[in-house]
Amino acid sequence: MHQDFLSLGQQPPLEILYTDRALLAINKPSGQLFHGYTKGLPTALVDQVKEHIQREKQSEGSVYVGVVHRLDRPVSGVALFARNSKVAGRLGELFQTRALDKIYLALVEGIPNEKRAVLEDTLEAPPSTDRPDSKGPQFCSLSYELVGSDEGKSLLAVRLGTGRRHQIRRQLSLRGWPIIGDVEYGAQSFLPGTESLDIRFRPIALQASSLCLKHPITGEELRIAAPVPWYWPQLSFFNQAQT
Repeated sequence: MHQDFLSLGQQPPLEILYTDRALLAINKPSGQLFHGYTKGLPTALVDQVKEHIQREKQSEGSVYVGVVHRLDRPVSGVALFARNSKVAGRLGELFQTRALDKIYLALVEGIPNEKRAVLEDTLEAPPSTDRPDSKGPQFCSLSYELVGSDEGKSLLAVRLGTGRRHQIRRQLSLRGWPIIGDVEYGAQSFLPGTESLDIRFRPIALQASSLCLKHPITGEELRIAAPVPWYWPQLSFFNQAQT
């Protein structure tokens, strides 16, 4: 059984969801840094992708990896990279203009009153070491659909209207629906078996579930999806999660 969350010092395997000459999509495990370096911890995903491409090309020199979006450390799911600068530019435009369909799954505490809604807030930007200038109030918008609820928990399919730091986590928590495991934003419960994990590697129940876009080279419709993490509690509604 693949262990999506990390223990101290372990390096997760690289799980490739899609690859061709233009794109590389990875199922990022929760607990792994997307980019950056911290001494003594597992390699960040971007660096791991670079190492993979070097082995693929049988090259020891530098390789190009285009980063067009990011996922928070405790978040799992689809992470998309460009293999050259031309593709990176096209993908960057798609993400910036939201000309693609990116769906997150969030397993939260509580049950929303409405099956679907648009949430809009103006929130102070949380601290960020890599975005020191992102301060002051920010407009945040997302939409959600209630997939199902059981045992006081709900599964939401979320689409972002704006791309703010920790936006989904903050907006859902503000309504009394914190994401399971996200103690930073008020969660009272953990994903089963993760309570004793180091806080740096502890997962939250937020996943970049699927990404639908036009291929930047061929123009064909492309859907990339990641499976629901095995350590999420398998409640009655999960068979609807990725239909």
